Amino acid sequence: MAQFYVSNEPRAFHGDPDAGWQVGARFAPAGLDVASLDESADWFGGVKNSRSLILVRGGRLVYERYFHGGGPQQSNNVHSASKSVLQAVYGIALCRGDIASYDTPIGHYLPAAVAAGSTKAGITIRHLLTMRSGLQWSEDETEYAIENGNDWVKAILDQPLAATPGARFHYSTGDTHLLSAVLQAATGVTLERYASVHLFAPLGIGHQAWGCDPQGVASGGCNVFLPARALARFGELYLRNGVWNGQQVVPAEAIAFSRAYSGHKEQDPRYQYGALWWLATVRGHPVQFAWGWGGQYVAVIPSLDLVFSSTQDTTGKPRKVEDRELDLLAFLDEDILPAIS
Repeated sequence: MAQFYVSNEPRAFHGDPDAGWQVGARFAPAGLDVASLDESADWFGGVKNSRSLILVRGGRLVYERYFHGGGPQQSNNVHSASKSVLQAVYGIALCRGDIASYDTPIGHYLPAAVAAGSTKAGITIRHLLTMRSGLQWSEDETEYAIENGNDWVKAILDQPLAATPGARFHYSTGDTHLLSAVLQAATGVTLERYASVHLFAPLGIGHQAWGCDPQGVASGGCNVFLPARALARFGELYLRNGVWNGQQVVPAEAIAFSRAYSGHKEQDPRYQYGALWWLATVRGHPVQFAWGWGGQYVAVIPSLDLVFSSTQDTTGKPRKVEDRELDLLAFLDEDILPAIS
């Protein structure tokens, strides 16, 4: 039986983790306080489920540590950091003409799953990318209620409307699964295949494990497995406004869209939301970051020409995983940014 959230056990990455990277001498670029970074990394290594910590600056891997069995060849479930990958894919699809517009209603692509002319049929791709579908969804509950069925897309669309589409933000992995279904209907290939060809291959990232539903629709907002360096490389792509090795892989307009504040603020005022990316400010520096459950992060800080990435093991009891999750913004504020000049 398909599971909405697949097993969190790490996978072996079959590829060259150095491919495409400029890996200079350790700590070669000026402006890094190595002793301070070592102290901070040692602290993070003391967290039982820590796996990796990477800094990229000036296009080079300048700091890299692994812990508790982690390593460049280990591929981890990045959980909801998958949503930011999905945003990149949609930027590519729009540029290629594979979808007509972010404002196209989903009823155009999913006529069998939603009644023609209904309010739900009028939910747009933009609503889903900014988590404003209006569909009722209780994160970490609704997923388990629908996973026993055979048609998850229809089950998501069968949820009642809690708000008018576009009216308000509500975090929903259901919205991102609908985006995967829309892309598959529009292109004839799965999100997994489309991302592999148009996003990962240009970055030199080999094929990764990816979950799917009983209908063969790839997970839209979770279940992507990436090695730590690949996650950092994805952040570097956004730091360079979508350009990798001279090629515009993700359109600059899609990068700008990901950083556009959607008007939503969390109860914790440090966090805001763009389009499938989180936004914050640390020590006066704008930060854009992908955030996966249990401590899967890639943070992009353009004003410092810096990418930070960290991963943590998410096997075991969920409460303990959550208790050990790194507070990214506090770590950047207290440990990483003070070590960067």
